[in-house]
Amino acid sequence: MRSALALFALPWLLFARPAAANDGRNRYEPLVPGSLTHLHAPISTAAGFRVLAADMAGGADGDPAFRWAQRHAIALLRLSTRKVAVALGPGPYPLAVFDTCSENGDTPIEMTPKGPRGRHPGGSHDGGMNLDLGYYLTSEKGQVETPDPAACTDHYRLEAGKPKDEQWCTGAPDRLDVDRQALFLLELVRAHVDRFGRDLLENIGIDGRVRLVVLERLRVWVKAHRFGATDGLVTELERLFASDPYEGWAHFHHHHVHVRFATLGFAGRHAARLDALIEDDRRLEAELLLAEHDPATSGGVALLAELSSSELARSIELHLHGRSDDLRRVAAVRFRVGAGAWEKPEGYLDPWKHVADLPRQVDWQHRTVAVEAELTRKDGTTVKLTRKVALPRQPPFLAVKIEPQRVTARAKPDPGGFWVSLDWPPAYATLVTGVDWLFHRKGDAKGPSPLRIAARDPAMAERVSMATIDPGEVTLVEAELVMSGRLRIRLAAWVNPDLRAAARPGEPR
Repeated sequence: MRSALALFALPWLLFARPAAANDGRNRYEPLVPGSLTHLHAPISTAAGFRVLAADMAGGADGDPAFRWAQRHAIALLRLSTRKVAVALGPGPYPLAVFDTCSENGDTPIEMTPKGPRGRHPGGSHDGGMNLDLGYYLTSEKGQVETPDPAACTDHYRLEAGKPKDEQWCTGAPDRLDVDRQALFLLELVRAHVDRFGRDLLENIGIDGRVRLVVLERLRVWVKAHRFGATDGLVTELERLFASDPYEGWAHFHHHHVHVRFATLGFAGRHAARLDALIEDDRRLEAELLLAEHDPATSGGVALLAELSSSELARSIELHLHGRSDDLRRVAAVRFRVGAGAWEKPEGYLDPWKHVADLPRQVDWQHRTVAVEAELTRKDGTTVKLTRKVALPRQPPFLAVKIEPQRVTARAKPDPGGFWVSLDWPPAYATLVTGVDWLFHRKGDAKGPSPLRIAARDPAMAERVSMATIDPGEVTLVEAELVMSGRLRIRLAAWVNPDLRAAARPGEPR
């Protein structure tokens, strides 16, 4: 039985294509590739970033099921954090990766005992194009909670004598590691400008007080000729910064920046630049792996493993990386994933690459799988390389895609009220957390708001009594669906036919 779930009183924002988020849909589709890559935990502290073991009470996100992103976005993140670590050291609390995207391309949703709940404003994390990245910190000691991931100790106000989280810095960002944060953002904008001609990034949501101290530090570096900072790069970074309360950016960024990538033509003029960025990242990953292993056992070759997903179908892409001299010593290679059979690479153009498809997981458990590469060298010796690849949970609701055109809302007047009903595929009830019927009346534009009545059971036709208004005064009936307690869409159910012959009003003066 498709029953209406409790309506959550949560804030929501409308973005482009508002009916395509927190409902299994990717608002960037088909503008960007449907394949997403999972961001695994760093292989060493030298990588310069961290991931959290679980969600934190202070609002930092740590669930690996929500760390899917476009491959080039992962590359830029890891290359930039590594540059900070090389220049300044990893720091006491390096950048932490929060939520990026769900595996289905949707803004992350979590299931609660009361139903689905959107973890972010609708559409804000679609497509693997949006990364929430915690600030570099000097401390996580909080005023109310510890650990507290915010850049500022003070992000509260007193309400009835108790501290209430304002979700933005109300005091100075006293725990921000300013140098590392400024250098990381400088590296992002440097790639955006120098490698992609200002086409790579769209916005960087940032707390207003953090923004001010970062820009101040960067301008000092410009004058001191440090870290390659220039007026042009700082000006472009300031343009990318988003902190406007009227656009929804001011709050909720006291503990992270939100990096939004632009929609590039992946097969267009930037294709070679994107490939080069990803190859630079793979080279870095190989260097970090080789630094963690004895050259005598690795043969100077690293095994890279990337988990990707397209329409929830997963595959693991394996690469061998190393110096040309070490790879030339290899006569043959074969790969294995889990307990599967050994397989030779299929592509003769790239003999060091292999892609293995994985079965659908469709459950709520995090798992790992072992991957192996066996190298036979020209001198007859063999080298075996192994890795563990994280397989985040793949809950069934990820397969649900709510398409408004498949929802039919009906309303029919009768004496004293309306009969209303909805028709939709049964799976939609998984994500719909509430349905309201809106009855618009004559003169609404002058004052009265629509009469809002919650559906008792949207799966069944039910009669709504018009006890407080005359049904003949109703001009329009709409059904408003609430998805994941966050996103709303409206569907017209009935238009008063008596209004079709109404005279067109004059132009307002």
